[in-house]
Amino acid sequence: MIVYIIPAPMNKLDVKQRVSGWRSVPLDRNTKQEWRGALKQLTAERGIERVIASDLDSEAANVAGDELRIPVKTDYIYRRFNFGRFHARNAAVADGALRAVEKNWKSNPDVPIREGDSLTSYRKRFVRAFEELLDKHGTALFVTDPRTIAFIRGGLDSLSIIPNGSLVARNKIYRVTNNSSEQILHAKS
Repeated sequence: MIVYIIPAPMNKLDVKQRVSGWRSVPLDRNTKQEWRGALKQLTAERGIERVIASDLDSEAANVAGDELRIPVKTDYIYRRFNFGRFHARNAAVADGALRAVEKNWKSNPDVPIREGDSLTSYRKRFVRAFEELLDKHGTALFVTDPRTIAFIRGGLDSLSIIPNGSLVARNKIYRVTNNSSEQILHAKS
């Protein structure tokens, strides 16, 4: 199984440097056009059978499915980390709060962000689902947000969910298999 991982396009909150949490936030027209351009890089990759995304990334996933002419599967289990009360807050404020919570994760991974995820609940929901995805047969394009990609690239390490400016590039496409580390495939032209 090979999973190509691509960062979802910036939604209307992301563009305003605000954290998007567990609400479906639409994409604007310009973002959709840029997204289609990024997806064109994948047309040469053979054997991609489906697009997989969370239910909250369904708009981006459906555009990808249309562009690549493959089926789309969305599921709650692939939702990104839940920022709880920090939804729609300034990203810098939310990142600072996350770093404070992250310190507690080392000694108590059950400590949640208020109204959001703890590391334990996130692992139970997302990490297990992603690992199971890698064990299935076939090849898929996984659409998710950069923080989640950082989490995957960090070897599913709790520290990698906290962005530090260089953990993951929004303009890259990654490849992950269950017996090799991810490789950067392409950058946007």
